[in-house]
Amino acid sequence: MNKVIDDIVRTGHVTDRQGNAFEPVSAVTLESGALLYDIVREHKPSRSLETGMAYGMSTLFICQALEDNRAGSHIAIDPFQTDEFKSIGLLNVERAGLAHRLHFHEAASDMMLPKLWADGARLDFAFIDGWHLFDFTLVDFYYIDKLLSVGGHVAFDDLWMPAVRKVVSFVLRNKPYELVRVASTRPAPAWKRIVRIGRRFAQDPLGRDWGPKLLPHNIAILRKMGDDSRTWDFHRRF
Repeated sequence: MNKVIDDIVRTGHVTDRQGNAFEPVSAVTLESGALLYDIVREHKPSRSLETGMAYGMSTLFICQALEDNRAGSHIAIDPFQTDEFKSIGLLNVERAGLAHRLHFHEAASDMMLPKLWADGARLDFAFIDGWHLFDFTLVDFYYIDKLLSVGGHVAFDDLWMPAVRKVVSFVLRNKPYELVRVASTRPAPAWKRIVRIGRRFAQDPLGRDWGPKLLPHNIAILRKMGDDSRTWDFHRRF
């Protein structure tokens, strides 16, 4: 993709401005990053957003795809970029020569997303990878849904977490979204995909989140099919 991504994947760590190395324990994998890159390249969003930047791996893949599309801008929201991640995510985007594609907000997503909505912002693609508790993930989606244009896509990271899968299940059963099955260009080995799916069923064998459980990768990508037309008392179990 680019040298910065290649170096992180090859060495297994990131570095700050002083050259100190940090293991990217909070980082999108090459498999997931390639999936993000591919969907941005295919659908060519002009406006994208992510919650949770960390060391900038997902940001690098998305911004590189926008750069290769020769169009588009990306918003990243992360309240911990300076204190917890030593500004390495921003530094990596700068090192990759992609800073002109990025608008960064060091704020909590539940504070920043409503502001973007109030300001009239619109999105074509969003990646939810912030605080992974059920309520935080649902709040991120709630506002992203308001910002997302019909036909746009939203991706949820970390399907290994039951709370994230539960949000995806709610969206698929209660909102006008469909699950998009994307063939990864850098798939995990077959044994790893089988173990991944088996672990999800073991975590919650009676859960209704069949679609997310059966995905071979760790990201769920959903397409917005229309505006919300539910009646005030609508509900489907999820």
